[in-house]
Amino acid sequence: MKQRIISAALAAVISAGVFSAPAQEIIGSSAVVYAASAVSAPSVSRKPGSYTSSASLSVKLTTSTPGAVIYYSTGSSYKKYTKAIKLTKNTTLKCYAEKDGVKSAVKAYKYKLCPKVTFSPEEGEFDDALTVKLSSKASGVTYYYTLDGKKPTTSSRKYTSSGIKIERTSTLRVMAVKSRWTSKYYTKEYTISGSSDLSGESILDDYKSKYAYNTLTSSQKQVYAKLFEAAAAHADKADLTGINVTTSEIDDIYWAFDYDNPQFFWLANGYRYTTRNGRVIGITMVYSRTVSEMNNIKPKFDAAAQKIIDKALQEDDLFERVKVLHDAITDMTEYTLSGPSYISEADGPLVYGKALCEGYSKAFMYLCQSVGIPCICVAGTGNGEKHMWNMLQLDGEWYNMDVTWDDDGDYNYFCIPTSQLTIDHRFNNPFTVPSATATKYTYTSAMGFTVYNTLNEAYNGLVEQASANWCNGEYTTTIYVKDGLMNSLIKKIKSSTFTSDLRANGCNARSWSANYSDRAITITLS
Repeated sequence: MKQRIISAALAAVISAGVFSAPAQEIIGSSAVVYAASAVSAPSVSRKPGSYTSSASLSVKLTTSTPGAVIYYSTGSSYKKYTKAIKLTKNTTLKCYAEKDGVKSAVKAYKYKLCPKVTFSPEEGEFDDALTVKLSSKASGVTYYYTLDGKKPTTSSRKYTSSGIKIERTSTLRVMAVKSRWTSKYYTKEYTISGSSDLSGESILDDYKSKYAYNTLTSSQKQVYAKLFEAAAAHADKADLTGINVTTSEIDDIYWAFDYDNPQFFWLANGYRYTTRNGRVIGITMVYSRTVSEMNNIKPKFDAAAQKIIDKALQEDDLFERVKVLHDAITDMTEYTLSGPSYISEADGPLVYGKALCEGYSKAFMYLCQSVGIPCICVAGTGNGEKHMWNMLQLDGEWYNMDVTWDDDGDYNYFCIPTSQLTIDHRFNNPFTVPSATATKYTYTSAMGFTVYNTLNEAYNGLVEQASANWCNGEYTTTIYVKDGLMNSLIKKIKSSTFTSDLRANGCNARSWSANYSDRAITITLS
């Protein structure tokens, strides 16, 4: 109810509050002023909070004060409310009501939108392997996922249109990310009744299945077998009487044997042979360790290797299994140019933690063959200097792997095709190497990461991913670019617009730092 206030001064104005302006009514010679009662603040049709949405969220405003006009803001200015408000991003909705110049208190309601994702097929039990497809009616949604139940981040595998292949019972976790929305996490259980683990059966002693052995002729294979028997027994000689091989063949045979068999870490890099009538009748084995030394080192070697093998065999995904082996070697090994003979053998990394590229490669080959993965050593050059790396076979396809050059913590040489390797490597191998054209198990492909091919794509991708991570409490972001692009990207990041571009995407970081190689850059925000 209005209060009547009588004033002797006709022009007097009495204020009823901060937001209200009193009404004046002139009666005769005196002014009668009515102080307007309070106006009720608007209420909302949806409680503030997080909503899973396909595209937008509709919010209606009402006030209990008859005749009051509502004004609202989703940004910097207010508008008159006439119909339901359509929210298309995370929004703080501010509003007030006004009547007769009297304003209500300003109310603020915070809404967060999360992408609604459809899984096809939905979780459940299946007889065979399947491919799961993800979709959302919301535009611009990016998905990251894991298959081991771990919470995904933007460093997890990125979903592609080919879907998610599930070959064994898995807990699929998906993070759906959309710019200026709140990320949404989903967990789905897929049970594959017909699934089985990778065998993981060692092929170390099954030399007849090994790649280099099968590049040899029948008589050359016989020599290979004699070398294998002699090395396993730490014998002085391999008797080749009656096999009928020439001196021109021996070198290729010996290195085929050596590049196939990393388990004989007591062998030295060389051999001697004896001929009769132009034919080689025997090879004298050259060892870097005595029998006593071999027997002393081998238990340590076996124990160190088995610890890594056991960890790898816990992974049912082939990519993850290889990654365990790769990471074990790079994490435990210090590169060195000089030292005892072990730096060129598998016990360098596994026992002593030091190695040349030969030691890195032989230790990795040992681990691969121990879990049933065909793997060889390959010789050549890297940036013009003598070098050794590996080739391994996954799902019937060959890949190049350079664990030595990945020792700085990245995965630039993880299961890459020869076309990518030969940017800075050249082959100079004693036997013909297999063709390697597949990309399924490259680090970027297996993890679902985008490899950016242009400067603008790389810069915009970095800004968007770093901003999304920041909003989700992740302060480190890594992206990958094609060869030759990194220097230009670094220059662009150093420009004055980088922090403002982050802010425009909802990231208010005060500073940043970067670590980068030729193909990968990691930005840390603070």
